[in-house]
Amino acid sequence: MHELSIATSIVEIAAEEGARHAGRISVVYLKLGALAGVARDALLFSWELACRETPLEGARLQIEDTPGAELRVTAIEIGDWDGDAAAG
Repeated sequence: MHELSIATSIVEIAAEEGARHAGRISVVYLKLGALAGVARDALLFSWELACRETPLEGARLQIEDTPGAELRVTAIEIGDWDGDAAAG
């Protein structure tokens, strides 16, 4: 399942950004193309695993479905959160 390695890479990118801004990541926004070869549900499941025991634990992955082969982090939200967020 390559979605786990993709999720791990996204977590690493977001964690670096959070460290630069001395904040807690609450949401990572991602554009995911229908032709990207990535299963949305598998990526969401992998997100939970990849975030475990990292500074992103409890952060949400917000996916915008797009046509084409796009797979891109578009924004990272840093700020207060209740720690009870679920991937979605």
